Amino acid sequence: MLLFLAIISGLILTVLVMILMPLLRPQTAAKTDANLERRAIFRQQFEELEQDKLNSTLDSTQYEQAKSELQRRMLDEVGVVASPVIKSNPDRRLAIILLLAIPIAAVLIYLKIGSLSSVVPSSSFESQSLSQQTVDENALARNIEPLLQSLRNKLDKNPQDGESWALLGRSYVELKRFDEAVKAYKNAEKLLPNDPQLLSDYADALAVNGHSLEGLPEKLAIRALKLDPGHPKALMLAGSAAFDRKDYKQAIDFWERLKQVLPADSEIQPELTASIAESRKLSNIKVSEPLVKKLPPQKNASASGISGTVRLAPSLASKLDANATLFVFARNAQGSPMPLAIVRDVARNLPYNYHLDDSSALVASHKLSQAGEVVIVARVSKTGDAKLQAGDLQGISSVVKANAGVVNLEIDQVAP
Repeated sequence: MLLFLAIISGLILTVLVMILMPLLRPQTAAKTDANLERRAIFRQQFEELEQDKLNSTLDSTQYEQAKSELQRRMLDEVGVVASPVIKSNPDRRLAIILLLAIPIAAVLIYLKIGSLSSVVPSSSFESQSLSQQTVDENALARNIEPLLQSLRNKLDKNPQDGESWALLGRSYVELKRFDEAVKAYKNAEKLLPNDPQLLSDYADALAVNGHSLEGLPEKLAIRALKLDPGHPKALMLAGSAAFDRKDYKQAIDFWERLKQVLPADSEIQPELTASIAESRKLSNIKVSEPLVKKLPPQKNASASGISGTVRLAPSLASKLDANATLFVFARNAQGSPMPLAIVRDVARNLPYNYHLDDSSALVASHKLSQAGEVVIVARVSKTGDAKLQAGDLQGISSVVKANAGVVNLEIDQVAP
């Protein structure tokens, strides 16, 4: 470790000497004649005049006239213009800035891309890592506190803003202030009771704060799954809750459904596989037994909603990411673009049979049955965000009634 520090200190010192010496040494610029070349030209022309006089090419009168003209031109065009002697004082301010900035930058860059564990003994490294983690958490708290205060002030003025309550809850979770996170999520859930992501986050915060998924956390996860049967976080929580109460068959069902919706290369796939294997062992279920239930099929068309099939245009098959998120939603043909009803799945399930009604409303007070004319949008999002992003694939229906029955869609556009 000492050798490593000596080497990097020597390198930093060398760089500082090379950069700072020119800044600390006074500089001068020699006096120069800006018209040196022109003077040489006129000198040559005077010599040519003298030669012409000696060769009798010019008589005395012509020589004097040419010489006078040349002298006049020289005075007009040349003159005596010389650059002054320039003296510069040492730039001590810049030198001090670089003296501080270069070592700090070197250390920060190494901490970002280097590996301290290769030069620090493991026990020392672990101790320093824990200390650094504490420092990072304290820094995060200091940086985010003004934002939290601004958000709380906003909610004091408008306590009916469910999205802001949810954001406040997520912020408290990041700071590990779970008591406050639970309170924020409770307010958000009252305003956004049909948001599966919010319900899952609320359940997770409750479970962490109370060290158990029993009771309300599990109920919230089940509610989220009724809204979105393929919601990953809700499936994980519901499976864990079932496992905790030793309902291993139910846990396997939830976790197998989670494996269906997660990308094949997801980092939690190995953990899921191990958990399912453990549940099978504890419940004496053989691997060959067909226990796994498929995700619930889409409901049939009804007068209270809209159903149909979403297909992908063959021309876009090469652009489809099978692991991307598929959204199908209805929105007003005129006015607010906020979805009236929305369902979510994964793109690999295309063609996809969907059903939209009041049970899939995004906000309880903003329902499909209350609308007149709507359009249906099917969108494949690589980011998992329903908001349109460049590169998303989508298809949009013509304007239809909110109780149109069957509306089939083709995804045939690429968002610019």
